[in-house]
Amino acid sequence: MSKSSVCRRNVLKASLVAAGAAVPVVASSSPAGGQDAALQDVLRRYWQVERAILAMEASPEPPVTAPEYPAWEARFDGLIAQRSRIITQMADLRAVTPEGQRAKAEVLERHLPICLRWYDCGDDPEIRLALSLARDVAGGAA
Repeated sequence: MSKSSVCRRNVLKASLVAAGAAVPVVASSSPAGGQDAALQDVLRRYWQVERAILAMEASPEPPVTAPEYPAWEARFDGLIAQRSRIITQMADLRAVTPEGQRAKAEVLERHLPICLRWYDCGDDPEIRLALSLARDVAGGAA
C-alpha cells in the first residue's frame, strides 16, 4: 500500500461527506433526444463508476496484510482511473441542452473541490471562477 493511496482515500472520504451521498441512479435523458445523447451515455457510465467507488468507500477495507487486500486495492485504483477517463471524455463533449450543461456542472461541482484540496490550487482565481460557475449552473452549494 502506498502512502498516496491512503491520502487519496482520506481525501475521497472527506469529499463524500462534503458532497453528500446523493448520487443519481441513472443520468436523466433529455427530451431533446440526440442533442446530448453521447454526453448522457458518458454521464450514465460516470454515475455507475461513482456508485461503485462509493460502495467500496462505505464497506470496510480489508487489512493491508489480508490476502484479498491487493485485489481490493487494484479494484479501487482501477475505478478511480476509470472515473478519471470518463471525466476526460465528458470534457471533450459539448453540452447542448440546459440539462446536459447542468449534469456536467454537477460532476464538476462534485470533483473540483477535491482537486482544489489535493493539488493545493484553491487560490487560483480561474479555478475558483470555474467552481462558482459550476455551482451556479448545477444549483448547488459546494
